[in-house]
Amino acid sequence: MNTEREVLEFDCGVRAYAPATPDGYWRLRWDEAGRRRDTTARSRSNAIAKAGELVQRLSRGAATDLGKSTGADLVAHYLDPNRRPPRGQPWSERHRDEQVRYCARHVTSEIGLIACRKLTRSDFQRVLAQAPTASVAQHLRRCLTGIVNAGLDEGLLLPSQDLLRGVRWTPPAGTSGPEPAPFGRAVTDEEIPTAAMVHALAHATAHRPRPVWWRELEILLVAYSGLRWGEHAALTADRIDPLRRRITVDRQVIETRSSLKLTLPKGRRRRVTMYPAATPGGLDLTALVEKRLAEIAPDDLVFPAPMGGWARRSNYGRNLWDPAASSIGWPRKGDGGWAWTFHSLRHVFATWALNQPGLRLEDVARLLGHSSTRVTQDIYIHVADDLYDRFYAATE
Repeated sequence: MNTEREVLEFDCGVRAYAPATPDGYWRLRWDEAGRRRDTTARSRSNAIAKAGELVQRLSRGAATDLGKSTGADLVAHYLDPNRRPPRGQPWSERHRDEQVRYCARHVTSEIGLIACRKLTRSDFQRVLAQAPTASVAQHLRRCLTGIVNAGLDEGLLLPSQDLLRGVRWTPPAGTSGPEPAPFGRAVTDEEIPTAAMVHALAHATAHRPRPVWWRELEILLVAYSGLRWGEHAALTADRIDPLRRRITVDRQVIETRSSLKLTLPKGRRRRVTMYPAATPGGLDLTALVEKRLAEIAPDDLVFPAPMGGWARRSNYGRNLWDPAASSIGWPRKGDGGWAWTFHSLRHVFATWALNQPGLRLEDVARLLGHSSTRVTQDIYIHVADDLYDRFYAATE
């Protein structure tokens, strides 16, 4: 009787030995880091599949024990600020808070208990399908891409799994909507408030719920300097140079789920922007700025919350923006939200500045803090320092 056991040999020294008895297990053996390692498989086909995975991990220099990791381990590795290889740029607190929330709400609940080696495209498709809107889907897709890339770098995932190819978001049943918009999409005319509407809103906010004159300046200065919400909330008097009409932007206020925090501006880049001497509506913006600076100390906030301190965006929207916009008839979208938001004021500045004689496209991108003229945040444009002199002369 022939009792010789079958032995299957694979690359990287992996071998699979047939069971000694009909109901026994296959045994896989290999050497790793100077040690003899082994595992078992229930059948011949299972042994071949496991051997193939072991070869992939060994050939990539990834620890074979990582094959026991789960989706929860994969997410934890992605969120680990000390993971290797290091990221090109550390996450901001706001981005980290957002990623933690997306992972907790959408990702871990779907793949947390699944072994990494068993993850498939359908698992990631289920995650993306949870997104209620195209905007959420766009952010979630980026999160998933980061998770997969981190898993591949660490060896938690294997290239052969090909987890994201063909994974796309579709609107929930009974709704309609486009695919997530690509980055750097063009802003349409409908998304840009007119000068008249900006002035109307500024006037309305200054009289709700009680008269505060500098609320008018708040809207106008943001609309004609390109400040973001967090940058305007963190603005102190000493960051404004009224003689040269310059604003130094070197900080912003961010909102996490539990608090407000002061951080570097978006992209972690300090910049200097400017404002015109007068608005298109004819208001003397220089005089309004000087009046406000005369009321406060150098380290005081220019636009504080009603009770002092940093303004919270949600409170501002509920108590000031919404009533003011409603009173002057600002347009709404099909879902009931405002067609123009606080961020739309940056579009006002951008389109207005691009139409000023003597200002180049590169100048406007620099003033806005964009990483390129296409607003992609990838490569910052460095221009001659005389752009501030050109701006001053062009808007005098």
